[in-house]
Amino acid sequence: MAKTRHIKKTTLIIVAEGAHDKAFLDHMKSLYDHRDSGQKVTINSADGGSPHDVIKTAIKKTSHAAYDQKYIFMDSDVAIKQQDLSLAKKNNIIVLLSEPLCLEGMLLDILGQRIPENSELCKRALHPQLAGQPTEARSYIVLFPQSVLDVTTKQAIVDLRTLLINQVKKIKKA
Repeated sequence: MAKTRHIKKTTLIIVAEGAHDKAFLDHMKSLYDHRDSGQKVTINSADGGSPHDVIKTAIKKTSHAAYDQKYIFMDSDVAIKQQDLSLAKKNNIIVLLSEPLCLEGMLLDILGQRIPENSELCKRALHPQLAGQPTEARSYIVLFPQSVLDVTTKQAIVDLRTLLINQVKKIKKA
């Protein structure tokens, strides 16, 4: 009788700031996270709020399970207080930032488009270009295929690609 062999997978969680960020991360996961990667990736949402709220939510969402790696993916339009960054670090959570401003600002920049002066205007500029609702992963497929994401030098995208294909050396902490 053959024995079943269990291969231990590393576990990774990325807590997105909100629903749009989660949908984009789900899109990236579909492109880069393969079954044979040796890891189990969980994408979750903090459902918005201040950087403090997002960090506290991420701590709550990650405290019930022993994740090997924990990340937050959030906007950079609101400054993160040093005490909140310290709290994330104390809980072994690495913060990845969408720059400039927010997810939509970063994605507009990747497309080579003008970046409006605030996050709301970035959303208004990008969302009509998507192939559906910004809360659905499939909406990002047309504008952000793997060929586009593979060549961008945006640090958050580079870090996310590295995480999702399980090629982590050491992601720089924010």
